[in-house]
Amino acid sequence: MGGSSLGDNAGSVLSDNQHRALESVETVISVDVWWTAATRWCDIVLPAASTLEQDDISSGGTYSNDKVYAMKKVIEPVGESLPDYEIFEGLADKLGLWMQFTDGEDKMYHIKLAYEKSSAAKHTPFEEFWEKGYARQEVPEEARKWTRHSEFFNDPEGSPLHTASGKIEMFCEDFAKLGIDDMPGMPMWMEKHEYLGNAKEGQLHVVSPHPWFRLHSQMDQSENLRALYKVQGREPVRINTKDAADRGIEDGDLVELYNDRGTVIAGAVVSDDIMPGVVSIYEGAWPSLDSKGRCNSGLVNFLTSTQPSSGLAQATTANTVLCSMRKCEDPEGPNMAYEKPAIIEDMEIAEIDEDKLGLDRLYELTEKLYADMSPGEKIYFERCTVCHAPREVTHFTQQQWKGITPSMFPRAGLDEQEAELVMDYLMTNAADAAK
Repeated sequence: MGGSSLGDNAGSVLSDNQHRALESVETVISVDVWWTAATRWCDIVLPAASTLEQDDISSGGTYSNDKVYAMKKVIEPVGESLPDYEIFEGLADKLGLWMQFTDGEDKMYHIKLAYEKSSAAKHTPFEEFWEKGYARQEVPEEARKWTRHSEFFNDPEGSPLHTASGKIEMFCEDFAKLGIDDMPGMPMWMEKHEYLGNAKEGQLHVVSPHPWFRLHSQMDQSENLRALYKVQGREPVRINTKDAADRGIEDGDLVELYNDRGTVIAGAVVSDDIMPGVVSIYEGAWPSLDSKGRCNSGLVNFLTSTQPSSGLAQATTANTVLCSMRKCEDPEGPNMAYEKPAIIEDMEIAEIDEDKLGLDRLYELTEKLYADMSPGEKIYFERCTVCHAPREVTHFTQQQWKGITPSMFPRAGLDEQEAELVMDYLMTNAADAAK
């Protein structure tokens, strides 16, 4: 479990439920560049190098993805941090799988291998690409004039959409057949589980927009940025003037926002620019718990609900939340969310007991895993899951995969035969495939 992937609408941070869930897990391992909110709850943290501390490769451009970029190392890794590749190379070595993981080569070999699968390699040798820093990929002229669903517009019968009917659907018969109470076949307004329309007296509607001074939780650790907008070191919460006056709250006070899921302490920003009955607090703050279980930093995830958007979609409902609010009379000292970990010098690490690793079983499972893979499955997990698709094929339906693969296959550099093998694997194992 990577530390930087924990969290939902707040991005890389923990909710109260997640915090409790982690306590029930025997071992949690994080690979991260920063001492993030999530790494604080991990048992093992492997410090990773940033993109400026390692060589890598990437693609870019518009919809046509017409460039390949050489991401060159700017500085050496700081401290004992290592690039992700070297971290997993070391783990593979400990498990006796170094050759299988590396093919006996270094990372640059794999970067070159990835480049040579791109169309740019047909006209620009790797050495020239790496020296120049980028190379162009051939893109058909029609791709530069791409318009979404243009094929369907020009030929509705010959180029149907990836819906059951092949058309734009205002009513979806497949959804209606499922008989899910909160997912009718026709889009319609349905009463939310929490909103001002069913609020108890004194409750407020919480919205949690993206932050102005950071990207989700990224850069919340920046002291210079926090100085621009935090209130007494906590996440600011915008409150209507009347709502604040009714509760004896003044601009700059610390307040508690609470419901039956949790409590957060935030800094009041009293304003007429927000409607009465609504408070706004940015998503993405790093949490810090006090002795009462309150988030002393202002992470809105402690308030948000796990209620899905519907029984089918399962999307978040982060902006459909109610809470109560009061002035905080007993804050427990400053926000400690950004304190660095204690460094233990001269620590002796016990030798690995290989008998407890069960390596023989690991070798057997690995061998069996590869032996049981179909050609399409092997290509999918080797080439398509790095950044193009979810790891678990059953997370998407056949129609969804058909919508994803037109962009996934070119990005993964699959030729026509490889794409056909992968598509067969996806269609056979999609969520709605006949078993």
